[in-house]
Amino acid sequence: MEHIKNSTKLIGIKDLNIKISIVLKHQTRIEIRAELDYPAPACPHCQGKMIKYDFQRPSTIPILDVQGMATVLKLRKRRFQCKVCRRVSVAKTSLVKKHCQISQPVWAKITQLLIEKQTNTDIARRLHVSVSTVQRQLNAFTFKDNFETLPEVLSWDEFARNKGKLAFIAQDFKTKKIIALLENNRQTTIKKHFYKYSRQAREAVKIVTVDMSGAYIPIIGKLFPKAEIVLDRFHIAQHLSRAMMTTRIAIMKAFDKKALPYRAMKNHWKILQKDSRKLSDKAFYSRTFRQTLTPREIVQKTLAFSPELRYYSLLVSI
Repeated sequence: MEHIKNSTKLIGIKDLNIKISIVLKHQTRIEIRAELDYPAPACPHCQGKMIKYDFQRPSTIPILDVQGMATVLKLRKRRFQCKVCRRVSVAKTSLVKKHCQISQPVWAKITQLLIEKQTNTDIARRLHVSVSTVQRQLNAFTFKDNFETLPEVLSWDEFARNKGKLAFIAQDFKTKKIIALLENNRQTTIKKHFYKYSRQAREAVKIVTVDMSGAYIPIIGKLFPKAEIVLDRFHIAQHLSRAMMTTRIAIMKAFDKKALPYRAMKNHWKILQKDSRKLSDKAFYSRTFRQTLTPREIVQKTLAFSPELRYYSLLVSI
């Protein structure tokens, strides 16, 4: 936790040499006028003594929004002149990089939003910068691929990006480190990437976990000759849950809609779908059964209406 002692830190300006002179609120934006000034340093060229000169023309620097409005900093920077070599230099600040007019907090916010599921256009509109600025920051993320080794356990999956298009991701199952991040999940793209590894590195992979779609299974044996294919337990549990729900609905429709078995299977479907080990022991009043019961008692009473449903529930729990 950090104590904020002045208004410059409140708006993300950590350079104490920046002093705000006036703040103007327009209809669509807020304009902050400030000056950057500090004692004259040594000359960067000849190390001679420098004196304060004049101020530069104000630089327009976008900063993070204030009061939900676009905010710019009109910053006048002090200039210094060397008494020996007569050269002029400009005051420096940590707020912006050299030869850049966008503040560091805005660059940090762009990086944060790029990690989230937002388009470059939305980020640019939100932070009042150009789309090309956002794209430059995205291009700055460089990943150095290491094609020498692979982990013993790999995890393969896909995720949605760019308006629903599927991309491919491979991770180290134990450390969760990203091994590959590909622009699509086509088999040719995946094979082209992993064939960059030597055969010795690919033979070091012992297990590859995948989902139940089966799209990756044909190429895993070719890429990793000594690897075993393991279905992701999350997808197995998801598949069993969907199968149980389909079975329950089919059995439920065999009863009359006003009958107690139909209403019990329909009204208490969430309890029937829940893991029996996580059922609460706290009793509540069930309007379906018209009595106070625990979730476990509701499951027992509902399964008693259908031996078939009881049979399938036992298979799922095994």
